[in-house]
Amino acid sequence: MGQKGSKIKITEQDKAVLQLKQSKDSIHKYTRRTSSLIDEERQQLKSLIKENPKTYKQNTKVRFILKRIHYQEHLLDQASDQLVNLENMLSNIEFKLVEKQFFQGLQNGNVILTKLNKEFKNIDDIMDDVQEQIAYQSEIDETLAQHVSGVNNYEDEIDKELDVMELEIEGKKETNVIEQIPEMPSIDKLPELKDATKKEGTLHEPQREKGRQEPALLA
Repeated sequence: MGQKGSKIKITEQDKAVLQLKQSKDSIHKYTRRTSSLIDEERQQLKSLIKENPKTYKQNTKVRFILKRIHYQEHLLDQASDQLVNLENMLSNIEFKLVEKQFFQGLQNGNVILTKLNKEFKNIDDIMDDVQEQIAYQSEIDETLAQHVSGVNNYEDEIDKELDVMELEIEGKKETNVIEQIPEMPSIDKLPELKDATKKEGTLHEPQREKGRQEPALLA
């Protein structure tokens, strides 16, 4: 009888390695997408500030977008830290000792990815749905209040950051105005007065000589 091929036994650690790789790939994908999203939202924020230079701080949408950006950045940091923790656990020789914590960590990472995925919902759709906006706003405020250290009043920090953005916008405006001012002619291109005087003196020399010779002719 022929010898049957032996089945390769897949261990829990093998499964963990595979799941970790899948999570890492997802994290990298969402990191790139979220970074692009944050850039787009910052541009949208600057446009709103330009449109409402006097009242933008009271604009609910402006404050909401800036908070959302910070929330997204926090989620990215959280996901990245979670991956580092999982990799450290995988490198542990006694994987059995940390197996439970590993899969719990993997689950936490998936929760973060789910939250990141929701961030790609259009901002206007969220603003139109009052109940969703309130729930989402509460989650953002609670998260930022818990994880932003050294800040007593987060709303004050939002105001300060908006001030900085306004200064950046004004600075770019001034730069554009300066670039549009026509360049004055260079002094080097102007004629030298000294040379002109010399030429003028040369032209009058013959006349003076002629004037001196006239009395001799009359005599």
